[in-house]
Amino acid sequence: MDITLASEDVAAGVAVHVSIRLSGRELNRLFLSGDTLVQLPLDGAVLEADAAPIPRGSIFLSELAGSTEGFTRVFADAAAAAAFEAAVRRQLETALEAP
Repeated sequence: MDITLASEDVAAGVAVHVSIRLSGRELNRLFLSGDTLVQLPLDGAVLEADAAPIPRGSIFLSELAGSTEGFTRVFADAAAAAAFEAAVRRQLETALEAP
């Protein structure tokens, strides 16, 4: 699995962008063993004016892998962004491990 987590300063705070790419073998394993739900922590998140009224708290691994844009969340400060990045990375790194 190719995991990309990148942070950048934006007007509202710090944006963290998450994207992944799965190999054909990993995609097969994902669908044979069941899709994984990745939690997207909200602590310190900045709610954007044009966003959904209820922020997204999770995403299926297959949805994230199938998205060309990935997922981006903005945080008020670098500490909250770093905590989000660490939590998501930990989940993604173990998502395809055998139960």
